[in-house]
Amino acid sequence: MAVVGGGLGGAATAALLQRAGHRVTVFEQAGAFEPAGAGIHLTPNVMRVLDRVGVADALVGAGYLPESFTSRDLASNSVRCALPLGAGVRARYGAPYLTVGRGVLHRELLGALRPGTVRYGKRLVSFDDRGARVRLDFADGSTAEADCVIGADGLGSRVREGMHGAERPGFSGQIAYRATVPAGTPVPVDRRCITKWWAGESFVIGYPTDSRSGDYYFVAGTAADAWPHPRSWVEADRDEMLDAFAGSCDEVRTLLEAARSLTKWPLFERPPLQQWGRGRVALLGDACHPMRPHMAQGAAMAIEDGVLLLRCLEAEDDVEDAFWRYAESRKQRTTRIQAVSAANSWLKDTEDPAWVFSYDAMNVDLPESRRHSTCTTLMS
Repeated sequence: MAVVGGGLGGAATAALLQRAGHRVTVFEQAGAFEPAGAGIHLTPNVMRVLDRVGVADALVGAGYLPESFTSRDLASNSVRCALPLGAGVRARYGAPYLTVGRGVLHRELLGALRPGTVRYGKRLVSFDDRGARVRLDFADGSTAEADCVIGADGLGSRVREGMHGAERPGFSGQIAYRATVPAGTPVPVDRRCITKWWAGESFVIGYPTDSRSGDYYFVAGTAADAWPHPRSWVEADRDEMLDAFAGSCDEVRTLLEAARSLTKWPLFERPPLQQWGRGRVALLGDACHPMRPHMAQGAAMAIEDGVLLLRCLEAEDDVEDAFWRYAESRKQRTTRIQAVSAANSWLKDTEDPAWVFSYDAMNVDLPESRRHSTCTTLMS
């Protein structure tokens, strides 16, 4: 099998496939491992999978187990609601809620792969599904063949483009400033918790990512008319950010002023994709359901995709039937999470997160197979 894209979803899927006995090669366009991003939330639904992959303990050792998710008003700092986390989450869902460096997670997932699994410097140009095999052509002139191809190559997926044609993702109308505040910098926030401040289209969320260093990471999001830059991120101007959050409470202003290595990012999105597979080629993660980061479920959905894809491959004799069943098993959940993420309403007020946290990708019921579904339709 070939996995195109060695990011979080691709690496996790390849690790799951290998643990199940499949031969897998990952083709990654970057020339080497390049940790990207700062912090990431790993909720119980994905921590269960990461435990199966064998990396959960290392992540818990490197990350932070926050005590709560607290929502506050951006102008007054008053509490809207608070969701206890910590030991209570593990007791209820059988897995923790963890914050950790994104690069740490990526490194652990790649480390779970057999040596030589990832081939770097392989930027996909095109593919050709020839029925029994799929040919891959890369920018360096090399080629490869595989029984099937899994496109885990992100928002700008070349695999998706080969299936559905070229279509640029749309700018969501939001940008996000991102920065880390060193442990020694005094800021009037509770570093033991995840805190999100809300005001209209603007928000600030901050949380610890490393129990050893004590560094604190924040994202400050606000509306923007366009993203005029050719790059996916730029160095940000602190005064510009402070002007955008001029009406914030003193606690948030102090946090923003303490930023180090401030960057600015656009938030892009696509509408839900109905066809995730064609022939012996399938998509997962941002390649088929990119979402805004407001639920912290982007990586989790890609990793859940990998579990269901593996289960459907094991349940079906035919690859095309497996890919159809995999897509049917995932569309409803990912579409709902895409919508809630776009609305930026997750945990703004008191709600039960069980529909997200309790999902068990390894044991959830699979939909009927395509053949059984077709037979039932014909008989009726």
